[in-house]
Amino acid sequence: MTDTLWSIYERCPRLQEPLLDFIPDELLQFRELIRRDLRELGAAASAQLEKTVAVLAGSVVEAVLYCFLQSQKEYLSAQINKEFSVDPRRQGLPELVGVFNRFFAHRFFKIPDIAITSRDLIHASREALELSREPDVRGRAAREMLPLLDTLLSRFAEFAEPRTRTSE
Repeated sequence: MTDTLWSIYERCPRLQEPLLDFIPDELLQFRELIRRDLRELGAAASAQLEKTVAVLAGSVVEAVLYCFLQSQKEYLSAQINKEFSVDPRRQGLPELVGVFNRFFAHRFFKIPDIAITSRDLIHASREALELSREPDVRGRAAREMLPLLDTLLSRFAEFAEPRTRTSE
């Protein structure tokens, strides 16, 4: 029997209580947006809304990656020998995943293609194409994106220097 989206969500503690200390102070608004989206992700998982979970999780992955890469601008600038910048109006999830996988996969893990595919399900034409290849693409994307996002948030929380948390 396949786990329900809710049972998967319940096993993902960082989706329920995210630690977002890795987000730079100049992106504080992103912290609140990510927290809001994670609450909505829980509601969608509870209601078994596969497409909503897949697309929303992809959106949160994009926001989290954007914030993380912004926090690593100095490191990335040194790696590419010029100032690193991301323009969210021109660079989306595929570009962010590409940068992350190129410069950080060795330290964390490689973000799989399902992260991009899940986000693309928002477009009916792409969803129809994916459904022709894999009839359960929404369900698979939703089931895989929850633990992927939880792991990403957990690893970034471990990586970040605590700003406001006290010792636990």
